[in-house]
Amino acid sequence: MSRTVYFVNDTTTSENWGCRGTTRALRGMVAEAGGEITDTLHLERMDDRRALAETVVEPESFPARLARFVSRKADLEGKALRALAFVHGGNRRGAYEHYQSIVGRWDEIPVTYEEYPAAARAVRRGELLPDVRRGIEDSDLVLINGEGSIYDRQRKGRMMLFVAYLAREFDTDCALVNHTADVHDPVVREIAANVYPRLTDVVFREPFSADACAEFLPDEADRSRGADAAFTYEPVADREAWERVVSREGYFDAYPDSAAGFDPSEPYVCVGGSSIYNRPDRPAYDPEPAFADLCRQVEREVASVVLTASCGSDAEILRPVADDLDLPLVGPATPVRQAIDVLGHAAGYVGGRWHPSIYALTGGTPVVTLTANTYKTAALIEQVGLDGPTFDALALEGATDRIVDLLSEYVDREGLEERLEERADVLAERARRNVRLLES
Repeated sequence: MSRTVYFVNDTTTSENWGCRGTTRALRGMVAEAGGEITDTLHLERMDDRRALAETVVEPESFPARLARFVSRKADLEGKALRALAFVHGGNRRGAYEHYQSIVGRWDEIPVTYEEYPAAARAVRRGELLPDVRRGIEDSDLVLINGEGSIYDRQRKGRMMLFVAYLAREFDTDCALVNHTADVHDPVVREIAANVYPRLTDVVFREPFSADACAEFLPDEADRSRGADAAFTYEPVADREAWERVVSREGYFDAYPDSAAGFDPSEPYVCVGGSSIYNRPDRPAYDPEPAFADLCRQVEREVASVVLTASCGSDAEILRPVADDLDLPLVGPATPVRQAIDVLGHAAGYVGGRWHPSIYALTGGTPVVTLTANTYKTAALIEQVGLDGPTFDALALEGATDRIVDLLSEYVDREGLEERLEERADVLAERARRNVRLLES
């Protein structure tokens, strides 16, 4: 008899290639392991903080929707963050954490671990998160797809930790899997220190998180080391057949992006963005000029460039570069499987995106990583055994020469493609740990 699963943090509705791909892979693994997903909590719900006005009106009522509309139109969050950044001496990260603590006072998700017991009692009384309670009570297992949500004081990360806590309060098995946990924030660290030991299973997707949380799981340190479900993908095997198909005019065009000029029969390097850019909680930085210089140098010294914008944030940066340099751009609307083929058949990949790096590695493509919003891209380099550094995405203009030198060395290194493919196969098998509760 199959076990019923409440799948928490489904990201298949995201425009991001990584979110769409890893959730689909994990859901497929659940089915293969004999699980039946009977209810789902989507990312939009995890990331959807209540506006202050919603605390005094019925959720989803017209006044509640109006409150959300006014808040967005007036850019209340942006104005508050700018004011707090001034108070914090220009420290945007400190301002964002301060903001999260303020707005968390009227949100339904508790901010600190001290608030958990009272919030759990409110859930039992039916006053809080009735949909989450129903999902927990109606399932045999709560499977939380953590991805990259646990960092700083992010609402989505705090919500998944609270859902995990609730699952155990209701005596339902709970596994927090397929995830990075950057617990440097003291508030989130305290929550993690109390929640992780209560869980039925914990699986990290990279080694840095396993090390960071080892003290919470002293007897599970090695067992908790897994890999991302995205490693189970592979690019299409028949390279020549793939080239014939994708060489057709307009094959990768998805409005408003165009990959015109992309010749898959010639060596090419994919260049992507980073999750650290265009964020209210990270330093302001314009990477566009540095990306343009990087692309020019890669084209001169290594191979032609194909820009890969795996989400809207990357597209904002890379579209002007594509226009200025007349480069092909594979955009966010591209189906994930097609993106995997492009990345997996490239001569190299440069970027600060976790999942595009994995998609590249599944085909043996060497990756030169940039920093991301957490330490995940540096962790990936260690995980796959590459020997290069992770370059600072917020100082890209000073690293162009070193990036191109490393990329060129990787492209020319004999046997590297085969070794990376073999390592990706090992990590694909390790990704099965994400569903081991179902397999057992």
